Amino acid sequence: MTKIIRIHLEHKDDVIRDIAISSEKTIEDLHFEIIHALKLDKNEMASFYMTNDEFELLQEIPLFKIDDKENSMLGMKEITVGAVFPEVNSQLLYVYNFLKMWRFSITFIEESDNETTENSCIKSIGEMPKEAPEIQFEAKKEFDPFDTAFEDFDEFNEYEY
Repeated sequence: MTKIIRIHLEHKDDVIRDIAISSEKTIEDLHFEIIHALKLDKNEMASFYMTNDEFELLQEIPLFKIDDKENSMLGMKEITVGAVFPEVNSQLLYVYNFLKMWRFSITFIEESDNETTENSCIKSIGEMPKEAPEIQFEAKKEFDPFDTAFEDFDEFNEYEY
Protein backbone atom coordinates (compact mmCIF):
# COMPACT_ATOMS: atom_id res chain seq x y z
CA MET A 1 0.00 0.00 0.00
CA THR A 2 1.07 3.55 -0.67
CA LYS A 3 0.40 6.26 1.85
CA ILE A 4 0.00 9.92 0.96
CA ILE A 5 1.68 11.95 3.69
CA ARG A 6 1.16 15.73 3.99
CA ILE A 7 4.04 17.85 5.32
CA HIS A 8 2.99 21.31 6.50
CA LEU A 9 5.45 23.91 7.80
CA GLU A 10 4.27 25.75 10.91
CA HIS A 11 4.64 29.25 9.45
CA LYS A 12 2.48 32.24 8.49
CA ASP A 13 2.87 31.33 4.79
CA ASP A 14 1.65 27.96 3.54
CA VAL A 15 4.42 25.53 2.71
CA ILE A 16 2.92 22.11 1.97
CA ARG A 17 4.24 18.97 0.34
CA ASP A 18 2.32 15.74 -0.28
CA ILE A 19 4.54 12.69 -0.53
CA ALA A 20 3.59 9.23 -1.80
CA ILE A 21 5.53 6.55 0.06
CA SER A 22 5.18 2.81 0.53
CA SER A 23 3.92 1.60 3.92
CA GLU A 24 6.92 -0.75 4.01
CA LYS A 25 9.49 2.07 3.80
CA THR A 26 11.06 3.35 7.02
CA ILE A 27 10.48 6.78 8.44
CA GLU A 28 14.14 7.43 7.70
CA ASP A 29 13.11 7.13 4.04
CA LEU A 30 10.31 9.61 4.76
CA HIS A 31 12.82 11.94 6.45
CA PHE A 32 15.05 11.95 3.34
CA GLU A 33 12.05 12.50 1.07
CA ILE A 34 11.05 15.53 3.19
CA ILE A 35 14.63 16.85 2.90
CA HIS A 36 14.51 16.37 -0.88
CA ALA A 37 11.00 17.80 -1.39
CA LEU A 38 11.72 20.94 0.65
CA LYS A 39 15.33 21.36 -0.60
CA LEU A 40 16.77 21.24 2.93
CA ASP A 41 20.36 20.51 3.95
CA LYS A 42 20.72 16.75 4.45
CA ASN A 43 23.48 17.25 7.05
CA GLU A 44 21.20 18.71 9.74
CA MET A 45 19.74 16.67 12.60
CA ALA A 46 16.03 15.98 12.77
CA SER A 47 13.53 13.97 14.80
CA PHE A 48 9.95 12.85 14.51
CA TYR A 49 7.73 13.04 17.58
CA MET A 50 4.68 10.99 18.40
CA THR A 51 1.87 13.40 19.33
CA ASN A 52 -1.73 13.54 20.46
CA ASP A 53 -4.67 15.65 19.23
CA GLU A 54 -3.35 18.70 21.15
CA PHE A 55 0.09 18.33 19.46
CA GLU A 56 1.84 17.59 22.73
CA LEU A 57 5.22 15.95 22.14
CA LEU A 58 5.02 12.42 23.49
CA GLN A 59 7.92 10.27 22.28
CA GLU A 60 10.89 11.21 20.15
CA ILE A 61 11.98 9.11 17.19
CA PRO A 62 15.55 10.30 16.55
CA LEU A 63 17.40 10.08 13.25
CA PHE A 64 19.55 7.31 14.69
CA LYS A 65 19.53 5.19 17.82
CA ILE A 66 21.59 6.87 20.53
CA ASP A 67 22.60 3.80 22.54
CA ASP A 68 22.33 0.03 22.45
CA LYS A 69 20.32 -0.46 25.64
CA GLU A 70 17.18 -2.60 25.40
CA ASN A 71 14.84 0.20 26.51
CA SER A 72 16.35 2.98 24.39
CA MET A 73 14.40 4.85 21.73
CA LEU A 74 14.18 3.28 18.30
CA GLY A 75 15.80 5.15 15.45
CA MET A 76 14.10 6.14 12.20
CA LYS A 77 15.62 3.11 10.40
CA GLU A 78 13.78 0.73 12.72
CA ILE A 79 10.21 2.00 12.25
CA THR A 80 8.07 1.66 9.13
CA VAL A 81 5.74 4.30 7.74
CA GLY A 82 2.85 1.87 8.17
CA ALA A 83 3.61 1.48 11.89
CA VAL A 84 3.47 5.20 12.72
CA PHE A 85 0.58 5.97 10.39
CA PRO A 86 -1.92 3.15 11.06
CA GLU A 87 -4.99 5.12 9.97
CA VAL A 88 -5.94 8.24 8.03
CA ASN A 89 -5.34 11.44 10.06
CA SER A 90 -2.56 9.84 12.13
CA GLN A 91 0.00 12.55 12.88
CA LEU A 92 3.60 13.17 13.86
CA LEU A 93 5.58 16.33 14.43
CA TYR A 94 8.88 16.69 12.60
CA VAL A 95 11.58 19.00 13.92
CA TYR A 96 14.45 19.80 11.57
CA ASN A 97 17.67 21.62 12.48
CA PHE A 98 17.61 21.91 16.27
CA LEU A 99 19.36 25.30 16.24
CA LYS A 100 16.74 26.95 14.03
CA MET A 101 13.83 24.68 15.06
CA TRP A 102 11.91 24.26 11.81
CA ARG A 103 8.72 22.45 12.86
CA PHE A 104 6.37 20.56 10.54
CA SER A 105 3.11 18.72 11.11
CA ILE A 106 3.08 15.39 9.30
CA THR A 107 -0.33 13.84 8.55
CA PHE A 108 -1.36 10.64 6.81
CA ILE A 109 -4.13 11.96 4.51
CA GLU A 110 -4.92 9.14 2.08
CA GLU A 111 -4.13 5.56 1.11
CA SER A 112 -3.73 4.36 -2.44
CA ASP A 113 -3.79 0.86 -3.89
CA ASN A 114 -1.14 1.88 -6.41
CA GLU A 115 2.08 0.39 -5.11
CA THR A 116 5.00 2.70 -5.64
CA THR A 117 8.62 1.59 -5.69
CA GLU A 118 9.92 5.11 -5.47
CA ASN A 119 8.96 7.87 -3.07
CA SER A 120 7.68 10.96 -4.79
CA CYS A 121 6.49 14.45 -4.04
CA ILE A 122 3.08 14.60 -5.73
CA LYS A 123 1.97 18.07 -4.61
CA SER A 124 3.92 21.21 -3.79
CA ILE A 125 2.53 24.48 -2.43
CA GLY A 126 4.69 27.44 -1.40
CA GLU A 127 8.42 27.94 -1.02
CA MET A 128 10.49 27.48 2.10
CA PRO A 129 11.18 30.84 3.77
CA LYS A 130 14.79 31.86 4.33
CA GLU A 131 14.37 32.17 8.09
CA ALA A 132 12.76 29.69 10.48
CA PRO A 133 9.67 31.04 12.26
CA GLU A 134 10.13 31.89 15.90
CA ILE A 135 8.16 29.35 17.88
CA GLN A 136 6.41 30.77 20.93
CA PHE A 137 6.02 28.46 23.88
CA GLU A 138 3.31 30.15 25.92
CA ALA A 139 1.59 28.91 29.02
CA LYS A 140 -2.19 29.17 28.99
CA LYS A 141 -2.20 30.77 32.44
CA GLU A 142 0.64 32.28 34.40
CA PHE A 143 1.57 29.99 37.27
CA ASP A 144 0.81 31.39 40.74
CA PRO A 145 1.96 29.12 43.57
CA PHE A 146 -0.33 30.91 46.06
CA ASP A 147 -3.38 30.91 43.78
CA THR A 148 -5.62 28.87 46.08
CA ALA A 149 -3.41 28.62 49.17
CA PHE A 150 -5.20 31.32 51.19
CA GLU A 151 -8.80 30.80 50.11
CA ASP A 152 -9.78 29.27 53.47
CA PHE A 153 -8.51 32.19 55.59
CA ASP A 154 -11.78 34.09 55.15
CA GLU A 155 -13.42 31.72 57.63
CA PHE A 156 -11.22 33.13 60.44
CA ASN A 157 -12.93 36.53 60.05
CA GLU A 158 -16.07 35.04 61.65
CA TYR A 159 -14.34 34.55 65.03
CA GLU A 160 -14.30 37.24 67.74
CA TYR A 161 -10.95 38.36 69.09
